[in-house]
Amino acid sequence: MSTEAHAAIGTDERLAEIAAAHARIRTATAALTEEQAREAIDLPGWTRGHVLIHLADLAKAFARQARYAARGETVEVYDGGRPTRDKSIEANHDRPVEWLRAQLEEGLTALEEAWAALGPDGWDLPCAYRNSPLLATQLAWWRESELHTVDLGVGRRSEEWSPALAAHVVTFLQPRLPQSPAVALVASDTGLTWDDTAAAAVVVRGDQRALAAWMSGRPTTTPPVADGGAALPELNAWP
Repeated sequence: MSTEAHAAIGTDERLAEIAAAHARIRTATAALTEEQAREAIDLPGWTRGHVLIHLADLAKAFARQARYAARGETVEVYDGGRPTRDKSIEANHDRPVEWLRAQLEEGLTALEEAWAALGPDGWDLPCAYRNSPLLATQLAWWRESELHTVDLGVGRRSEEWSPALAAHVVTFLQPRLPQSPAVALVASDTGLTWDDTAAAAVVVRGDQRALAAWMSGRPTTTPPVADGGAALPELNAWP
């Protein structure tokens, strides 16, 4: 089943969810102190400062993807690729929180402006991100903004994700499921399934948001469970 089939909402609805995420991020980070920015979070080895600079850099990168795509050009997501991304996070995560806030605001604003300038067919334009249409950056930012708001630990929880986002996250992260033994997922609240439950050796059930939280490594109040009391399968690397 495709990502879009599971997302079940269109671009306008997704952009509205992203705008709401931006508002939450801005509100949450406005009150962060230096001490809070240095506190460890659930992501191993990361602090809130790591999340702030990552979101700032990614927003700028996706804004650049949109600007180049609108000109009929493609450009690397990050100049120098993944090593540049990682180097920036490590070099800047412990900068003063005011600087981090300014970088994040610069990124969010750049992304909003670049997307607002797109024409009606703009999301179909090719870009370098995963060698996909520009829509892939919209979907990625939908995921990243919501997952990392949870990581910031400022009140937003995975249980508050929209059903559409949760379904999209599970679909995107299906490659994390092991091939052997075969695993199928069942959302107990919506009835959505991923893969053939009859053929699967392991069937994992849970609220759709709980499945998304487990697949993405985020906390949830009621984790999914495997049929028959089996252990949850070990997940593969992020795709």
